Amino acid sequence: MGQQAQKHKSVERSRAPSYFTTAFHPSKARDYREHRPSNHSNNAVIRSIAWNNLGNRIACGLNSNLVRVWNPEKPEAKNSTELKGHLKDVEKVVWDPMHPDKLSSCCNGQVKFWDYRINRCLGTTATVGDNVNLAYHPDSKVLAVGTKDDRIHFIDPRNTNTILKTHKESNQCNQVTFSHNGEFILITTSLGKVVLRDWPSLEEVYSVSAHHSAINCLQLDPRGSTLAIGGSDAALSLWDTTHWVCIRTFTRMESPIKSMGYSFDGAYVCASSDEATNIEIAHCDSGDYVHTVQTNHSIPNIAWHPNKYVLAYTGDPVGLKILGINAV
Repeated sequence: MGQQAQKHKSVERSRAPSYFTTAFHPSKARDYREHRPSNHSNNAVIRSIAWNNLGNRIACGLNSNLVRVWNPEKPEAKNSTELKGHLKDVEKVVWDPMHPDKLSSCCNGQVKFWDYRINRCLGTTATVGDNVNLAYHPDSKVLAVGTKDDRIHFIDPRNTNTILKTHKESNQCNQVTFSHNGEFILITTSLGKVVLRDWPSLEEVYSVSAHHSAINCLQLDPRGSTLAIGGSDAALSLWDTTHWVCIRTFTRMESPIKSMGYSFDGAYVCASSDEATNIEIAHCDSGDYVHTVQTNHSIPNIAWHPNKYVLAYTGDPVGLKILGINAV
């Protein structure tokens, strides 16, 4: 069974600007510095980040063929765990939703399953195609693996020797995720649509024409009542998942949105781009922007802590950064 961590109290909209200005002040950011790989001429590049469900570990997928698991309370690399075994750059990392010590990662043609506590690979699955996206079913018994050639492989982490099934989308898909109840798979497309498919039949149930151009990312809020969608048109839209109507659109970003997410309570949403130097944070119900995190580099990945107003992001050459960790 999955462990549960206590969530912090929500911050009201009226207090949000002052709260985030203080908690997310650049001077309070904590750095998690990467070593320079001996076989790479440049600094290690973080291609993916993910918190476990307790928020006591955060994993990074690196271009140096490894996964690094950090304890956010110990920012020295000597206190992190290196998971080695990939033959190519690690494109994506994702934690098992039921087991806070287990995670999966992928590179081109390969998916690995890990237990970071014992620093052990629990299994490896060979796949066809360049793997770029991972998503666990809520019961953790299936992992969906999206590829650049628009295939979605489904793997049972308990039997990694074979692939359960493979589905081929007719259009480019950039991300897949399961609904919170595990009954549907949501798939982004290059046509600006989100396709809902039944699980496990994979029959199309519904499609939402959400944006005028390709959708890059999506995430359900903690309750599953709204879906946030980030597009290459630089817009972030929120959709009611009961009636599938758009309830809010955020347009402050000026570059394609490549990463976004909800705060632990679903009250706030943020977005970033690998072509821009800002993170925009907005209040979902009012539509008000409450804070901008300004950096001097692009921000390809952001991830809210699952239980606190703490935000991790990448793009800084020194490594991972976490905002708000010193404020809680």
